[in-house]
Amino acid sequence: MIRTAMRHYEYIESEDSYEMAVEWVRFRNYERAEACLRRAIELNPRFTYAYMDLALVYARQKKYAQAAAAVRKAIKADPSFHRLYYLVAKYAFRAGDFPLAMKYIDRAIGLSPERLYVKARSIIRRGRERR
Repeated sequence: MIRTAMRHYEYIESEDSYEMAVEWVRFRNYERAEACLRRAIELNPRFTYAYMDLALVYARQKKYAQAAAAVRKAIKADPSFHRLYYLVAKYAFRAGDFPLAMKYIDRAIGLSPERLYVKARSIIRRGRERR
C-alpha cells in the first residue's frame, strides 16, 4: 500500500517537473529545463516525452550527439514508438554521424514506412555521399 502511494506521488512529481521544464523551454532557459527534465526522468524512467523534450533542449543548444543519446534512452523505455528512431536519426544526422543516422532511420521505416521517414532516409544517404 505504502509503495503504491509512493509510486503515485513520484509520478505526480515527475509530471510537475516536466511541466516546469516545458515552461523553462518556452522562456529559453535551457539549463533549468534540463534540470527539470532530468528530475522527471529520475522519478519516472519510462517518461518517453521527457526524454524527447530533453533531446529538444540539447538540440536547441546544438548538442546533437547528446540529443540522440537522450532519445536512445527513451527507446529502451518504449521500443515500439517508431518516432523515436526517426528522432535519433535526425539528431545523429545533424551531429554528422551518418552511419548511426542510417541505422536508426532504417529501424523507423521498418516499424512504420511513413513518407517522412523515407524522405529523411534519402536526405541522410545524400549527406553521407557528400562526405
